[in-house]
Amino acid sequence: MPDEKMKTTGYPLLSFEYNKIPYQDILWMEPSLRLRDGFSIVTDDYEHDDFGHFSGDAEDALGHAAGILQQLEKHAPPPQKEKDPSTRTKRRPRRNGPDLYSLLFSLRHDFRNYCTCLKHGFGDKDALCALTEALLYYGCTSTVLSEVTEWNTELKKKKYSDVSESCLFDFDRLYIRQADRFLLLDQNVEEAMKFYELAALSWKIDSAGKPAKDFNDGYFVSFSRQYELYTRILKGAPYPYSVSSDSPTYFQLYNRIIDPEASAASRAKDLDAFLAAIKEILDTPNPRRLHRNRLALLMFIVITRKCLLPELARLYDEPEKKRWETAITEKSQLLKGSEHSFLSHHAVRIAMRSEHDYFYVYLGLAKAAYLSELILDELDAENDHNKIAYYTSAEVFSYMLPEKCTEEDDTADRLGKLTVMHLSYMNDPNEGKTLQKAIYGPRYGTLQKGRKKLAVPFVFVKCFSPRIDYLPMWEMYGDHARGCCLVIDWVGTKLSADETEPTLYRVCYLRKEGNDYIVSKDDNEKLTRPRCTEINSQLKDLRKVTQEITEGLAEEELPLLDEILGKLLYLFKDSSYSYEQELRVIYQTEENILHTKPKDPKDKPWLFVQTPFPLELDEVILGPKFPDVSTRVPYLQEQIYEMCDETDTTRPHITLSEIDYR
Repeated sequence: MPDEKMKTTGYPLLSFEYNKIPYQDILWMEPSLRLRDGFSIVTDDYEHDDFGHFSGDAEDALGHAAGILQQLEKHAPPPQKEKDPSTRTKRRPRRNGPDLYSLLFSLRHDFRNYCTCLKHGFGDKDALCALTEALLYYGCTSTVLSEVTEWNTELKKKKYSDVSESCLFDFDRLYIRQADRFLLLDQNVEEAMKFYELAALSWKIDSAGKPAKDFNDGYFVSFSRQYELYTRILKGAPYPYSVSSDSPTYFQLYNRIIDPEASAASRAKDLDAFLAAIKEILDTPNPRRLHRNRLALLMFIVITRKCLLPELARLYDEPEKKRWETAITEKSQLLKGSEHSFLSHHAVRIAMRSEHDYFYVYLGLAKAAYLSELILDELDAENDHNKIAYYTSAEVFSYMLPEKCTEEDDTADRLGKLTVMHLSYMNDPNEGKTLQKAIYGPRYGTLQKGRKKLAVPFVFVKCFSPRIDYLPMWEMYGDHARGCCLVIDWVGTKLSADETEPTLYRVCYLRKEGNDYIVSKDDNEKLTRPRCTEINSQLKDLRKVTQEITEGLAEEELPLLDEILGKLLYLFKDSSYSYEQELRVIYQTEENILHTKPKDPKDKPWLFVQTPFPLELDEVILGPKFPDVSTRVPYLQEQIYEMCDETDTTRPHITLSEIDYR
């Protein structure tokens, strides 16, 4: 996590200049001359019933594609000649010729038709490779991705034993070149990784699992190890292989910089050395050794995602900040796909805003995001609680057990995992509002006018308690003491799953004193007095920054503040709830959302997500009023043991609450 006390000379990440020019010739791509000149041009509609089942169909599809390529070459400027390669898929002005989008639509259609022919045993692999390159050249990358992955999946499902070598899309060298273009020319990590993944696909075509590389046709490249390494690096993992004195210097420096235990001073020193080391590598690419260039740039991007925010926060208070505007716009794009991706989006708007200087607002947003991270760091409870309690009803608990997690209902993947419900179903109507009141002060409720906006954030929360077998928690959350208390070994769960997310946070309780909201030790048992003081100081700075931000934002842009605060909004509650000393995990996502199945058809489903791993349960405590204990326990025990055996987790103790509930 960033350290507010980090003080370095200058702004090394913003100062770093990456030169992509040496890579443009190395990564050149163009449509094959064979496609443009080697086939008879087909201009008429060539499709018919049962297309793809006849030998002439493949030639017709290629002939039509060749005609389209001729028109594209005549009427569309070569994408590689543009100043910015990232614009190669943007619409160009129509100049006395056919519409570019119509031509590209036809080219994509011809490509799919030719693939259909290949799957029926007709066609030529070299022509397929050339056609694939033509699509990549004209920016039709999503079409290539979908067609290749779909066919790879079908091959593996059906285990074709008589498929011709010509039907294989194992164009690894081409995929790697396209991925390198995304990475080394555009610094577009997300798209680059999609094509590196294509190069790592295994093309197995017989019942024995014989890989396509045995054909030795010159297309295959052994790339799975590199792809796995790049994936690990992008997740923020250290360089995994042995790092010795003989290893490249930047490997060692990278591992030290991303070490969460590194001091601010050592990280700043190592960052300067790291940037100097990779600068030499990136400026002198070897076409036959681009692996080290990829690694160097990927490590730079990971470090930028980790360390750029502190630089932007320091720059907020810099009098001469304006001179960094171009560098900020450029470097912020590297935050795409990270937890600070919203900053990449807003950085683009700096140059678009003419009505007021959005640059200063942007730095304010970055400062607010940085302060939010500092507070999140203070509230991190990952290593503070070995055992945490989750109170729930017996009915809800059953959705983790085999009886409710079945292949027939397509719920088998939920076995042993927690459901994390949408924020809207929480019992506190002020969820997310307590911190807003503390930060906005008297202005809260006056910032938005007009009709009440009903849009809700996609936030999912699961609540835990450090209090095990605790009467108020039984009454509030344990079905009035008729439910269960799951005692979770959180540290063991995370270690077994080898997952960093979700993070366990403690809830911070705020006490209102006059017009201010104060973090008090009396309300927060697990926070030391120095930590309470630190959070209060950070909240004060956050109030100041948000006040300045709101002055530079239009009314419709005010929700940006909530976007910046993110998880933090849901980690502050009123001190009247302090008896809970609550712990939480929070998901902010629009992906992998699941729905409940209402018992009443008139009811609408509820939204939830689930943890990516099963829980390590230490104990299952039945409530003081759990009904029919003697008759229900045998089946419950059998279900719990089956769940643990299936998920390879430890069988928990099953006990009865010792509370005398009256």
